[in-house]
Amino acid sequence: MTERKSHTVKVSNLPESRVLCSISNKHIALITLVWVLFLLVIFSFENKFLAIPLGIYGLIMTFKEERMIFSGHKDYFVIYHETNRDECDIYYLSEIKRWHFQQRIYNPEILFFLQDGETFFFCKCVGSEIYSYLRRVMPNKEVQLKRR
Repeated sequence: MTERKSHTVKVSNLPESRVLCSISNKHIALITLVWVLFLLVIFSFENKFLAIPLGIYGLIMTFKEERMIFSGHKDYFVIYHETNRDECDIYYLSEIKRWHFQQRIYNPEILFFLQDGETFFFCKCVGSEIYSYLRRVMPNKEVQLKRR
C-alpha cells in the first residue's frame, strides 16, 4: 500500500495552484446587507435606535480579521485549522474514494471516504459553494444515498 500524501502542513508550504473555491469567515453579502439596513434605518425611520446595534455589528464584521476556512484547487483541497492558523490539512483528490453531502437544517456536512479506509467529515461553513466545487472536480465520486 502506498503512503498517503494527504497530511498536515504549514500554510506557507502549500503548493502553488489556482484557487477554484475559497471560504473565509468574512461574509461579504452579510456585511453589505447590514450596512444597507443601517443606512435604510438612518435615512428612513424616525426612531434611529435600531441603527446603533446595526452600526456596531457592521463595524465588528467589517474590521475583524479574515481567516481562511477552506480552499479548493484542481488537484487538492485545504482545510485550515481553527486553533493553529499556521497549519492546515491538505487532502489530494486522488486519495478520496467517495464523498457524500449530507443536508441538514442547521449543520450540513460533507463525508469523505479515503482510499486507505479512513473516513472524515467537514461541517464548518459547508454550503452550496463547496458542494458545487466538489461536483465540478469529483462528480463521479459522489455517493447518492437512497431515501427510505
